[in-house]
Amino acid sequence: MGWLIYLIVFALGGLGGWLLARSRNPDTRVRELETHLTDLQGKYDHYQESVTQHFGATAQLANALTTSFRELHQHMQLGAQNLCADSKRHGSSNPANAFISIEAPRNGLGHAALLNDDAYLSSVEPPRDYATKKPSDRGTLDEDYGFRD
Repeated sequence: MGWLIYLIVFALGGLGGWLLARSRNPDTRVRELETHLTDLQGKYDHYQESVTQHFGATAQLANALTTSFRELHQHMQLGAQNLCADSKRHGSSNPANAFISIEAPRNGLGHAALLNDDAYLSSVEPPRDYATKKPSDRGTLDEDYGFRD
């Protein structure tokens, strides 16, 4: 008779486990999450491709604008030299001499005259820390700003 009680308890435990596993149904939730993750990955990939195409097209347009401006400037400079060249105008009174060269700097660091011009560089100041504070406080431009000791 004792073994019959054990058998009934074992059967009830198995039935309870089966019902519990059936009620939770984790496979559906996992599949939903995987589908959602796949959709998000597709949207992210599409967004990355759109950003790449946008900035590629922007770079092409900016380069075309720069080239057009350079060609316009050269045309104006050549026109001024051809149309305003006479023996009566010399130096600064000749409009042909008013055009400056717009050749691109070779080092890619900006206008070469500005990088070597001490008068220009002396006017450049480092950023200032304008945050109101006590003299003992660290400013927002301090390396350790925001860190607690």
